[in-house]
Amino acid sequence: MVDSNDLVIPVYLNQRIVFDLVAVLEGGIASVTQVSERQSQATGESKQIGASFGVSNALSSLLKIDLTGKRDRESSNESSTTRTEDRIHTPVSLFIALRAILREKRYLKEIEANTEITPGDLVEFSTVLKRNPLIETLDSFVEMIDMFQVFADKPQKGKGKQISEMQQMKKQMASLLSSLRSGDTMDLTTPPLPSCHRAVISIETQNLNDPSMSDLVDGTFRVVGKVTRSIGESEGAISLNRKSALNRLPSSALDQLKKAFQAPELADMSFPDLEWEIRGPAIQMLPIAIFA
Repeated sequence: MVDSNDLVIPVYLNQRIVFDLVAVLEGGIASVTQVSERQSQATGESKQIGASFGVSNALSSLLKIDLTGKRDRESSNESSTTRTEDRIHTPVSLFIALRAILREKRYLKEIEANTEITPGDLVEFSTVLKRNPLIETLDSFVEMIDMFQVFADKPQKGKGKQISEMQQMKKQMASLLSSLRSGDTMDLTTPPLPSCHRAVISIETQNLNDPSMSDLVDGTFRVVGKVTRSIGESEGAISLNRKSALNRLPSSALDQLKKAFQAPELADMSFPDLEWEIRGPAIQMLPIAIFA
């Protein structure tokens, strides 16, 4: 039985994982479910009535649902109508079915206070999502420089060197952004969950509803996925720059980068907090779905 909690709107859905898990749990997937219904009724006149709903043939074929009906009516005779429907799951309805199976079998762990999380756990939780804070900060810096160039007055004497230095820094930041965004994956982060863990969620951009992620960040969503790494409070950190050359730099060099954003000339600019790692307690996970 479907309830209101199953009426979800996904902003991220990995259909391949959904299909694979349902196939594993159910021993394969029946592509079509056939439903037959037989009705008998007595009628009082002889006439054939046909009805067709205003749905295009293409849509009717796609949905595999019979939307036409006919009935025969003959005086004092009993007539029968047999209807056959072919029903096919959409990716979202199949995900809801998968979620129900996982809950029924108690394979899906709801993250609450004091929940122990280990690699391999299938988990679900509600949280606010943020883009990778390192990318967010560098993006903001590049945009700020562009706006400065647009709205700045004509260059004054002595300011040419400052503008040149900002341009050079912009090129460096753009290069770092390019390396961080390489590949088809991107990190999202969360504030502490009820279990006190922060989460690093590695999404595949091809499975996003909106590639710009305008409908994904800064909102509260439910996340279902599998934990790939879990670290305690004093067990290290999850790097947010795993794909870039920054990951090979010593911590002292990264501290210098952080100090650059705290320079007096940038004091009036509101940058997000610069983070290149999420310290424990934290989890890293592969999401199956993110939905509202």
